[in-house]
Amino acid sequence: MNAETALLSGLLAGLFGSTHCLGMCGGIVGLLHAQIPAGRGALAIGFHVGRIASYLAIGLIATGLGMLPAAAVPETAPQIMRWLLGAIIVLMAVYIALPGRFRDVAGQLAAPLTKRMMPVFSKFLPVRSLDNAIGLGLLWGLLPCGLLYTVIATAVLLADPVATTGMILAFGIGTVPLLLGSGLLMLKFRSAVHRPGLRWLAAALLATTGVLIAAGPWLAHAIDHPWMQFLVECVSN
Repeated sequence: MNAETALLSGLLAGLFGSTHCLGMCGGIVGLLHAQIPAGRGALAIGFHVGRIASYLAIGLIATGLGMLPAAAVPETAPQIMRWLLGAIIVLMAVYIALPGRFRDVAGQLAAPLTKRMMPVFSKFLPVRSLDNAIGLGLLWGLLPCGLLYTVIATAVLLADPVATTGMILAFGIGTVPLLLGSGLLMLKFRSAVHRPGLRWLAAALLATTGVLIAAGPWLAHAIDHPWMQFLVECVSN
């Protein structure tokens, strides 16, 4: 997968998977935003800067594992990693396409853990400065998140720091509008990402990307057509 494809995949996963984030982290979002002094709403950006920084640090560590010397992995590893990477991207697509009640299950399962973590966050409140907000965001980014772990698994298989950085930054930025927005803005955005047609389009793009990654060489050989060659090259390094 090239850096451009990784970036697009991360952005789609973040935008259309962010409704899961509300289910899991909604309590923390409310707690943090409620502690921002009046007139200093811009401090909320610090939460997300810190959160995405944590995601990126975890992702780059995972990428380092994927960059083990060739002598440390079997000869068949590249092909197996290609299949696994394609499968993970397809799973992201399936998750995005699922009805909301199924996507919210993960958040409901994680809710008890999130509630246990809230007293830890309370020790660093109220938010008085940007540094304080970023520090809370760094802590927030370490909370368990199934969707994030899917992206991290992709980072291991990518074994490319540039592609990983693009994918995780795009993923994190994609989750920001729903978690940062409030009132009418949040409702409009949530309504938009819940539209079946838009979700299915995003899922179809991700699923196609996953299939091309996993079976690209075989498809290019089996279907000798310029468009197939073009599509395979779009997701190749």
